[in-house]
Formats: sequence, structure tokens, C-alpha cells
Amino acid sequence: MELKWQILFKTRIVTKKWGKTSLNEDEISYRNLRKIQQMEKNSPVLTDLKSSFYKELSDYLEKLETSFKEEPASKQTILKDEIENTKKIATNIYEQREKKVLLSAISKARGGNPDLNRMLEIEKNLYNSILDVIMQSREQILENKTNDNKEKMIDKENKEDTVEVEKKEDDENIKQNTNPIVRVTQDIPEFIGTDTRKYNLRKNDVLSLPRDMSDTLSKRGVAKEIKK
Repeated sequence: MELKWQILFKTRIVTKKWGKTSLNEDEISYRNLRKIQQMEKNSPVLTDLKSSFYKELSDYLEKLETSFKEEPASKQTILKDEIENTKKIATNIYEQREKKVLLSAISKARGGNPDLNRMLEIEKNLYNSILDVIMQSREQILENKTNDNKEKMIDKENKEDTVEVEKKEDDENIKQNTNPIVRVTQDIPEFIGTDTRKYNLRKNDVLSLPRDMSDTLSKRGVAKEIKK
């Protein structure tokens, strides 16, 4: 909470002098802050505040803190409660307005046209910062998603091209292969073929063999040629 007050009310009015005259409707007071709080709560849009609202609020709180130190101990308890309650009300006012600023930035990012006329200068800075973050985030996330889809499409096309090339190569090899294709009808002990390769054939194996080997195995009844 302390850090929030340091951020929210870091600027102060140094030219304004506080006297003992009664507060008017535009001056910061506990009563006026309660009215602003209720107005902000009941309104779906930002209420109309003076451009110096946050500065005067900071100065008012500083005045209360100074008065607290100057008061005798017997009165400090009451004044301390007033200070804490005032801070709670001020924080609530800010948070309600902060939410409306955030919703305005979201609306703008989604193509809306929010009314910024009642937005104070410091709130406009917040609005612009949030809007920048939202737009950058949307661009990065959506762009990455688009890139992922593009990469998947490219990978798919490359795989299809690879399969097509392999299929063409297999078809070409079949066309170029003039050796007969045979199906083995029974197990054959391991032997060295006329092409000097070692063979260990089992029943129902299908393979391409040199013509002389195919004829020999067919004559022995252990293989049968398959017509192409």
C-alpha cells in the first residue's frame, strides 16, 4: 500500500498555501472525496475531475500528516484514523478510474472509439502505455501463430514432395529391374547366389533374383515366379 501511494501521489503542489478558510466544492476534503468515490462507483465512465486532482490530493494528505505530527498525543489517534480512511477512499477512487482506463485501452485495441475527454493527463499516460503493451502483445502472439501455421504448411509440403520423389524413385527402380520377382514357397538353407550375395530365404519371402537363380529355384519347386 505504501509503495502504491508513493507512485500514485509522487507529485506535490508547492505553491498552494493552506489556510483556515472553509473548503469549497472544488477543494479536497474528506467529504468531497466521499462524494467523488460514490460518483465514480455509480458511473460506468470516468467522472469529471479537475486536472490537478491528484496533485491536490497529494498535498492534502501531506497537510494531514503534518497536522498529525503537530497535534498532541491525545488527538493523534483520531487524526490517524482520518488519515487512514482518507487514503482508503483515495485509493478506491484511483482503482475505479484505473479499471475504466484499462477497459478503454482494451476497447481501443479491439477497434472501439472510447471517450478520453474526462481522462486526466497522468491517466492518459497510463492509457497509452497499456494500449502499447496490448497492441505489441497481440501482434507478437498473432504473428507467431501465423508463422507457426506457415511453417507447418511448408513442412507438410516438403514431406509430400519427399514422398512423391521416393515413390517416383521406387517406380523407376521397378521399371529398370529386369530380374524376375519370385515368392519363396518353403524355407531354403543359407546359400551363396550366382551374384555372390548370401541368401537366407524363408517361406513367403518375395524378392527379385537374377534370371538363372530364379529358374533354378523354380525348377527345384522352392520358389515361384510372380508375373509383373
